[in-house]
Amino acid sequence: MMRSHWAEQRERGNLRVLKLTAWLVRYCPMWLMKGVTFCVVGYFYLTSFSARRNIARYQQRLRNTFPAVPSMTVFAQFMAFGEALVDRFAVWQNKLIYRDVVIENYDGLFNELRQPRKCGQILLCSHFGNVEICRAFANKHPYFKLNVLVHSRHAEAFNQALQQAGAEKLNLIQVTDLNVDLMLELQQRLSCGEWIAIAADRIPVYGSKTEKVNFLGALAEFPQGAWLLAALLNAPLNTLFCVKRHGRYYVKLQRFLPEIAGKRTVRQQAISQAVQKYADLLAQECANSPLLWFNFYDFWQDDKFSAKK
Repeated sequence: MMRSHWAEQRERGNLRVLKLTAWLVRYCPMWLMKGVTFCVVGYFYLTSFSARRNIARYQQRLRNTFPAVPSMTVFAQFMAFGEALVDRFAVWQNKLIYRDVVIENYDGLFNELRQPRKCGQILLCSHFGNVEICRAFANKHPYFKLNVLVHSRHAEAFNQALQQAGAEKLNLIQVTDLNVDLMLELQQRLSCGEWIAIAADRIPVYGSKTEKVNFLGALAEFPQGAWLLAALLNAPLNTLFCVKRHGRYYVKLQRFLPEIAGKRTVRQQAISQAVQKYADLLAQECANSPLLWFNFYDFWQDDKFSAKK
């Protein structure tokens, strides 16, 4: 059977290796970690045929859609991911600090999360860039409480290593555990002014609530979960991107939609339009920072369609 779903991919690297990485990040200067990262990434690059092929397909689609994007090597994308992983440990161990981050606050959203509010909002995240940096700084603002919906069982070793580096302070909620009781809890958290972060680029682990939209010139499945959640909780939607440029991280907070309104057909149409709008925004971010796309699985399900021919 073709393993096209991202959650069906086995995590690479065990807890011992990740603990060693966390130890190296803690005690080694960052310049030395570049050499270590190169060696580790080189191993995974040589032994990950499917990931190499999937990234090559992404890069080709990106250049076809945005001809101005320069040519890149697949290995460079692997290296960008390796450096992002190192930074995820570094930020929890205070190797990266708050003043290393630039906040791009175009429409005043950052000012809102720093102030007490009667009602929270939803942040749309993705596996583009390094949102872990934002999670680590969430507790720097006393009025900003963040709940992160994750599928951490997919990478239990990595999450355990992160927790040992200080990530245990976050409110992580398993997306596979969403039920009526949890929905009521999330509604209560929003009513108390807390925020919810959810990935908007990976299809659900269970169920079939997805939307096919155009992404980089081809149809791709995106989850409906974030949009259904916003509709049920009557919460505003905002986008969050965190990209690294010239050695510094830039956090981009932008308003996306005030609400997902309507019932049944009207709501479904609103969701379809919202998913396409988000896919277009994500594509533009990829064009601006091509190497920061970190979905290494068969995102467009090319293998699935090839098998049917």
